[in-house]
Amino acid sequence: MLIFSDDFTLMQNYESYTKDKDQQKRMKYKLLSTVEAVFGDAFARLKQETRDAIDMICFLATDKGFVYAKDTYFAEKHDVSSRTIRRVMKTLEESGKIVKAHRSSSKHNGRGAAVYFFVNHPCFAHWKTYFGFDVQADVQAENTEIPCESKDEEAKKVSTYSLPKNNYIKDHFMYKTISFIKGVPKLINQTFKDLFKESLKDLYLRVRMASQKVCQSLSITLSKQDIHSIAYESIHVLFTYLKTRSMSFEDQCKLVYRIALNKFNDLVQTEDKKDEKESVVVSPRKIVRKEMLPDWFKTQQEEETPQNEEEVSTESEDEEMARMKAILSQYSE
Repeated sequence: MLIFSDDFTLMQNYESYTKDKDQQKRMKYKLLSTVEAVFGDAFARLKQETRDAIDMICFLATDKGFVYAKDTYFAEKHDVSSRTIRRVMKTLEESGKIVKAHRSSSKHNGRGAAVYFFVNHPCFAHWKTYFGFDVQADVQAENTEIPCESKDEEAKKVSTYSLPKNNYIKDHFMYKTISFIKGVPKLINQTFKDLFKESLKDLYLRVRMASQKVCQSLSITLSKQDIHSIAYESIHVLFTYLKTRSMSFEDQCKLVYRIALNKFNDLVQTEDKKDEKESVVVSPRKIVRKEMLPDWFKTQQEEETPQNEEEVSTESEDEEMARMKAILSQYSE
């Protein structure tokens, strides 16, 4: 499950359960006793650094019932590995004492840092209702003692090759908890499957209908990435809207369709503006030289330039020969 930024801000601003240090101390020991009960005798055999890290985790969860510091934070504080912290939290999660969620990442549309909710904290009832956690507090009652067989009776040895087929796959944790709706993108499944159940397929279908209408009206083609991104944003807007008011499923579909249609139109207009800017060709500036020429240079150019080109071209050959002989006679003298 993903916790979006606005929800996380609400969590941080939620009223603290503990009002003074004595209440905080009592709540820490209550959560710590829950952890010790999970580990049993093995808790005393843990390294002192690991027990100190667990103590700090319980202390941070006393006010509002959750911890959102990263595993690396506890590891660096108490000189243990991040793997050790993750193993401890996984044990508590599998025993039903905590519920794990993830903050939405600011860098991408995936999961960010983990947030752990303590089931036995009084504030958990509020978080369970707000986020729709499918768990119950104190569901892990003490197991009844399982009678063991006598040592004289040999346990029947069963080869692993004779195990029933597909049983391991069906009992696998991922097989049970992560079920996807066909035809819906993976990220949308992971984020909204538990919120909208099977209705998520119809909501995504409305987004596809909005994309088809924009493509047909403008004769364009939208990429799959753009469709998935706008579908995620539109359904998230609907989810935020439903937190404050109730709507029929038909109205939800209409709202998602209008949101997606507006977002697709905005996307197309943005792309058109980019294309117009790229299509503008800047013509090179023509440089005109305007240096001032001296008067004597202008006079010389006028003298050397024939006044009438037609007169030069119409001069006969005899006249030209006579003019050339006159010039040569001057040099011979």
